[in-house]
Order: sequence, then C-alpha cells, then structure tokens
Amino acid sequence: MISLCLQCWPGDLGAAFELIQLICEIQRTKRHECEFFMIYRKDCPLWIEKEFVKLCAGKFGCAVARQALNHDSGWPAGSNMLAASAFIGMEMLRREEKAKNEAFLLFEPDCIPMSIDWLDELSQAWEEAKAQGKEATGHWHQQGDVDTLHMNGNAIFRTDFYDRHPTWLVGAGTQGWDYWFRDKIIPISCDTYAIYQHYGRQSITLEELESIQKHGKRPALFHGIKDSSGRRHARNMILSPVNA
Repeated sequence: MISLCLQCWPGDLGAAFELIQLICEIQRTKRHECEFFMIYRKDCPLWIEKEFVKLCAGKFGCAVARQALNHDSGWPAGSNMLAASAFIGMEMLRREEKAKNEAFLLFEPDCIPMSIDWLDELSQAWEEAKAQGKEATGHWHQQGDVDTLHMNGNAIFRTDFYDRHPTWLVGAGTQGWDYWFRDKIIPISCDTYAIYQHYGRQSITLEELESIQKHGKRPALFHGIKDSSGRRHARNMILSPVNA
C-alpha cells in the first residue's frame, strides 16, 4: 500500500477540499493501512489542519496536515518550494513513524481518482516499479524525445526519497523541479498506465472522462483539469449506482 500526500496553496484551497471530500466519499470504509497527509503553504488559513483531520481521520489509518517548511510564490518558484516541503515532510513523518508505507503519491488538487479501486491500482503500480528496481513511477512526457523526456511530479515516490536524494529538489527558478531534474529522475523511474495527464486542460465532459485510456487501460489517477468539472464528473462516474 502507498500513502497519499496532497499539496495545497491558497489559490487552490477550494479545489483541494473538494478533492479531499471526493476521496473520502470513494473510501467507504476505513483504510487502516493507508495514510493521508497534506502539506500546505504558510499563507493558507490555519483552519486547514483541523478540517483535514475531521474529514480524513475516519477513512484513513493516519491523517495529518502540516505547514510547508519552505516558502515562495509564483510559478515555478512557489510550486518548487511546496514540492520540496512535501518530500521533506514525508521524510520527517517517516522518521516519526507516522508515514509507515514505503512509497507515497505526491499530488495536486487538479488530480482526480478514476475508479473505486484507485488506491489498490496505484499501490500495484508501485509494486511493479519496485520490482524493476525503480524509486518512482508516474506519467512520462515527451516519450521518444531524449532531450525533454521527464516524469511529471504528480507521481509515486519512495517515502525516503529526500533522504536518498536531498539535492534533487527545488531546482532553477525558471523551470519546474520535475523538468529541471529530469536527467536524474528518469533513470530511477518508470512510466505507468495508472497515472495519466493532460497538462493544463481547462475542462472536461463526463463522456470524455469515461473514455480516457492509457496503454489500453483506464488510469487510476488523471491529472491536469483546471476547473471543477473533473471532480464533479469523477464523482458521477465512480459513485453512480451503476458503478458503485
């Protein structure tokens, strides 16, 4: 089993809690072996921690929200610092024995689960990556282009990733960390059907969402839809009487 680590900043606070609510609705019984963590930027309101725990504690073995240790704003600096805080935070939670799983999904509020068994599918994707000796798995961009091939940061990583690679975070102020460190991350990662994305997509219909496939399968996680349509349609797709 993997853990979950959601990143949040004030601009996507509403989307973050819509996603958290959706995840908790999908998880109908408590998943004791799965932990749900949230790393939020310091300019978020302080009510985040209590609200997150109130929503998630009854559905996951551990639910903890923590303020990011690093801070910046804008893109890519703000995103890079928040991701760095998430990796550091997961390492600290691991040492505190709160994060007990060996891998975690690092994700943002523009991601949506795609099936009732999405956690099991992502956990299986991690097991397949681990069997190949990899430390991460997710969605590879620009496959076939050796110069720009990289893995998007919404992906599964070893929980001790920061301990293993403490200098592979933040990167330049002109590029996202996942692209900046692509030459280091690609050799230790692999592509998986379970995570797919359409980067920067503004909206999606239910029919489009239902038709999404990667490597001939419906992915477990889809990333990139900027408005609320993805979360709304995912709820209908997963929790409708036909699919529930």
